[in-house]
Amino acid sequence: MKILEISKTAVLKKLRDIRAKLIYTGSMKVRYFDFPDGRIRKKGDLLRLREIVKGDGIHTEFVYKKKRGIKGGCKVFDETEMTFDGAGVFESMSAVFKKMGLKQTVYYEKRRTLYSYKKWKFEIDEYPRIPPLVEIEAADPKTVKEGIGLLGLDGYEKSSETIDELARRKYKLKLNDLIFNKKT
Repeated sequence: MKILEISKTAVLKKLRDIRAKLIYTGSMKVRYFDFPDGRIRKKGDLLRLREIVKGDGIHTEFVYKKKRGIKGGCKVFDETEMTFDGAGVFESMSAVFKKMGLKQTVYYEKRRTLYSYKKWKFEIDEYPRIPPLVEIEAADPKTVKEGIGLLGLDGYEKSSETIDELARRKYKLKLNDLIFNKKT
């Protein structure tokens, strides 16, 4: 679940106070792919490629998310993920997808700070043109809600929308608008 328009400073302080473990801070480039007929998106699924640049190098994640619905206000997916290390993998895999007949449907960028604590993952995401948000991930909706309380974020707006849905609804932006230092 996403908690919107947070104070990054306050959330980081709370995470340090509870002694959550910093996993990484880094930047991401994200591309979605689909067939020309849009069959992946029509099912509510997602084929995503991400390049993550962090302290220990460059990693590329290839993920397929199969939508299972909304449960207790939280999105539920079955995810299959592979990770590759090294520069150039992101561009090479993008080229392979295109040669297979897939098309890039989205490109955007963000910065992420990831913490873990007990049974939660806390992902603080910063996008261009959108206030910071934190996404709380856990095994079930009840545990997600406990994580919201743990950080003292009960009074904030919450969303189970994808970043695409959220950007369109709340900020009147498309994902392709979320690029750092974009020339307009």
